[in-house]
Amino acid sequence: MKPIVSYEQSIFKTVRLVFSLMMLVSMFGISGNKASAASFIERISGDNRIETAIEISMYGWEQAENVILARADNPADALSSASLSGAMDAPILLTYPNNLSNSVLDEIERLGASTVYLLGGTGAISTEIEKKLTDKGLTVVRLGGNNRFETAAKINKEAKTSLNTKAIVVNGFAIADALSASSDSANNQIPIYLSTKSTLPVNLPENVKEVTIYGGEGVVGEEIVTLLEQKGVTVTRIGGSTRYETNIKAADLAKKENVIIVRGTSVKSDSEDYPDAVAGAGLSHKLGANIILSHDSIPISVVAKHLEEQHYPNVYVLGGPGAVSDEVIAELTFYQVSKVEKTFDFNVVDTAMDPTKPVIYLLSDDDNSVKMYNYNTKELKSIKLNTRPEQLYVENNKIYITLVHQLHDSYWWDEEQTGEIGIVNADTFKLEKTIMIGLDPFDIVADKNGYIYVSGGSGQWTYIKSYSSQTGAEVSSAGIRQQSYLEMHPTQTKVYAIDTDSSPRDIRQYFISNGKFTGSQDSPYHGDYDLGEYMKISPDGRYLFNDYGNVFTGNLSYAATLEVPFNDLAFDLDENRFFSGIEDVIFEHDYSTFEIYNYYVIKGEAFKTYYKDNKLYILSLMTASSTGLQKFTLESVTPDGVFAEEEVSPLEILESLEDN
Repeated sequence: MKPIVSYEQSIFKTVRLVFSLMMLVSMFGISGNKASAASFIERISGDNRIETAIEISMYGWEQAENVILARADNPADALSSASLSGAMDAPILLTYPNNLSNSVLDEIERLGASTVYLLGGTGAISTEIEKKLTDKGLTVVRLGGNNRFETAAKINKEAKTSLNTKAIVVNGFAIADALSASSDSANNQIPIYLSTKSTLPVNLPENVKEVTIYGGEGVVGEEIVTLLEQKGVTVTRIGGSTRYETNIKAADLAKKENVIIVRGTSVKSDSEDYPDAVAGAGLSHKLGANIILSHDSIPISVVAKHLEEQHYPNVYVLGGPGAVSDEVIAELTFYQVSKVEKTFDFNVVDTAMDPTKPVIYLLSDDDNSVKMYNYNTKELKSIKLNTRPEQLYVENNKIYITLVHQLHDSYWWDEEQTGEIGIVNADTFKLEKTIMIGLDPFDIVADKNGYIYVSGGSGQWTYIKSYSSQTGAEVSSAGIRQQSYLEMHPTQTKVYAIDTDSSPRDIRQYFISNGKFTGSQDSPYHGDYDLGEYMKISPDGRYLFNDYGNVFTGNLSYAATLEVPFNDLAFDLDENRFFSGIEDVIFEHDYSTFEIYNYYVIKGEAFKTYYKDNKLYILSLMTASSTGLQKFTLESVTPDGVFAEEEVSPLEILESLEDN
């Protein structure tokens, strides 16, 4: 065991982590790309809006009989094309009014299309472009009216979505709301009709009985609601205080697999222009995906909340980093899956989980106490101790606590040392006794027979001693380096010790029987493997894990190296898995191969990790965004045990978290 955090050790841990990351990046050549808690992220983009639309088409369609061609520099005529794209299973390509790119022609040829739908009149897409297409043997259908309102009606008629009893109404000058409606329109072939704030320039077909208005009253006024209701139409409004709120309210919560993120701000300051989003409607139909609007450079809280709650495994970003930045995507797709069980208003120096009760024990040096928190009942109890507590260990329904009399000191010699061991009954949560010892206690473990093993914290070369919890008498002792952390083997036939003040660091195992030390064995490796100061034995005693990531067998032979270091481990051997916590990520490993196959982003920095009753409990250090204050917090995560669809790159994940 080790203290959760002290000033010196927090500095050491930070330096160690940075060094480890640099070393592993150098060794394995991990790139600096952003990683995410989404299993799969794909950015679909080209050098410009026309090329991006082509890339979207290439991603979604191997072939298509029909293609929609819309004006690239003005989205007005394309606003209602979503239902046509869905009905015809047609990608949406873009062109400038008088110049059809050869790459667009190449894409139409690749698709094997026979029909091209031109959106808008000859002012939107010229007759020269129309002729170029017909010269290629393509059937060209122009869908254009005198204005955007008539064009929308003609698009719906061609798609035959005008026969639907449902319709969508959006303001023809509020492009963002039309984008929010495009996913529903494309996926369900619901026609989009355009309005002004107070009028419907084109009458809806008489067969329409239900209308969904996208946008608030400031965009589509109550006059239109009244007009429709007077005709016997049922009206529902989807609107928020911002375009992002409207968009999130419009999202279909049943679509849980795929999401498309598009820029929700115009690329022009003097007009509405959303080229990548316009081309994305067809892809939403192809993927069965929601289209979610994002700011180009600032994570929007309502968007982040939706993505975290839905936890989409597959994320598609339309456009390059100039459309939606890498930083925003990383921020939006690092889903924090943890639940805050309790925030503690005191410093925590060590914790332990009760093996049978829904209880975590905590030591605090704020008031020199041991505390018990029941995470089911939310009850917090405390016992005041007569001096500073430092380490605790739970065994056989007892809580054993080291109580120190002064700071550890290399020149506080053995014959002068004093300290105490506190013993608390876990059932009653009462202090049973305090044992005075002639040793400066550093770390502590115990066995089921009531023998306590304590390492010395001062005097350079000092002792590991055993004591009877019944009588308080010293039973046995052996030599040890000062400030060595201890770990009990599950068979309780040996205790591991790792020194913290020498280099190279070393692990030794002490054999025990009935409270007595019967011998010891040093690790065969001296500097061959980098070692941190923390170690943890697996519940089956098979492996001893060191926090630098090196793994040894129970007999101290080298076994493997984990992909990243850790602060703590928790095991679920019934499912052949274990969990490692580092920074604000919990990695899920295969116990047979040690490979990481899933991970969970939590809210704080993980210090202690426990697995119990199919749930992870993590003691973390959380920083309040409003004040910058840090508090220890108990978080919980229910691991799903599902393998991520893409290979997990832990270094990329940690680097992305540091960048954000």
